[in-house]
Amino acid sequence: GGRPRVPITWMLKMLFIQYLYNLSDPELEDQMIDRLSFQKFVGINLSNEIPDFSTLWRFKESLISYKLLNKMFNNITIRLEAHNLILKKGTVVDATIIKSKNKPLSREKRKKLEDSPSKQIDTGANSTVKNGKKYFGYKGHIGVDYGSKLIRKRRFTSASVHDINEKDNLFSGDEKSKFGDKAYCKISHKQTDRANGIYHGILDKAKRGSKLSNKQKKRNKQLSKVRAVVEHPFAYMKKILNYELAMATTIARNKLRFDMNCIIYNILRGNYLLERIPSG
Repeated sequence: GGRPRVPITWMLKMLFIQYLYNLSDPELEDQMIDRLSFQKFVGINLSNEIPDFSTLWRFKESLISYKLLNKMFNNITIRLEAHNLILKKGTVVDATIIKSKNKPLSREKRKKLEDSPSKQIDTGANSTVKNGKKYFGYKGHIGVDYGSKLIRKRRFTSASVHDINEKDNLFSGDEKSKFGDKAYCKISHKQTDRANGIYHGILDKAKRGSKLSNKQKKRNKQLSKVRAVVEHPFAYMKKILNYELAMATTIARNKLRFDMNCIIYNILRGNYLLERIPSG
């Protein structure tokens, strides 16, 4: 008895529509009612009842609670690998700041919220400084397959987390080379990679009191061209998927959107690569 369960495939396809077109939950419900093309994609016909926005919200909360986003992302990666789209020649790592729509909290306010948490106030975001400018929000970290530009690993943290702290979480362990900007530079990592036969393409960083040599500057310039491929997924998320701001008030919900954007990017990028493979 009771209301029939909404098919999971419907809900997943609605999520794709939501993040592909940057729609809020109520906006998605309205669009699903009005647009036959969306209904056809989801698999809903005129005799079916459109899931309302509260159903979608509960579904997303379940994805978070049961930690199913990792499984979704990994399943997509396995499919891409099965089509030989992941080349494994190298991994390029980078992070981007995603500003929060919410305002920074004072120490007093943040401490008060530790005792009396509120789902209406974003306590997951915090501040960082980049190029002399202060930002409040989060960081999206990715490890991209060099050659295919597909995302193999991703992490989502508060903005204050230093890039190098997530470095080991962004490499897959089977790449032949590693690339990244100066934020990931560490001498011990270079020595370990070389000892393991892995090309270390992390940009060199000047030490305190000494400048880079001309050889190091030339090397950095050459490697920067390789490292630039990691900007492609970030540009797609921010410009095409309109992912300029973290809109939710918890890190878990903001991570959901980042994960879904990574999944959508990989599916569309993978489809583009498959279409370029000569038939026969």
